Amino acid sequence: MTDPTLNEEDTRTNASVADRLPFPDEQGIEAALTSVGWAAGIVEALSEGAIHHMNDHGIDLQVVSKQIVRCIAVVDHPYCWETLAMLLVTFEGAGINLEIDPYTVVRPYVSDSKADTPPEQEIGVVGMEVV
Repeated sequence: MTDPTLNEEDTRTNASVADRLPFPDEQGIEAALTSVGWAAGIVEALSEGAIHHMNDHGIDLQVVSKQIVRCIAVVDHPYCWETLAMLLVTFEGAGINLEIDPYTVVRPYVSDSKADTPPEQEIGVVGMEVV
């Protein structure tokens, strides 16, 4: 039952990060699994505690160990949420646990005022469906 005192913004921001992720379709899963080598390379190349900034995707990852990577930040934009959902598949395919809740901070999306194209038109991710 929904609390009538909560507005839509409260509900959205109180949801866990995992609950806000879209679900990849078969094409998305196949695409994500093509990057398994990249995921394995992250834990091999970076030392424990190192942070990998995926600036073009609005995601920051931290290497915890050879078996665990933690998402420490995601930008609140559909493209970033879709990318994070794909990363879950990618890291799982590499046998690496990608931790999300309760570690991930959701950062607000700040539009690039120089961009001529709205973000939803300039960013196209194939293989994701919102559930």
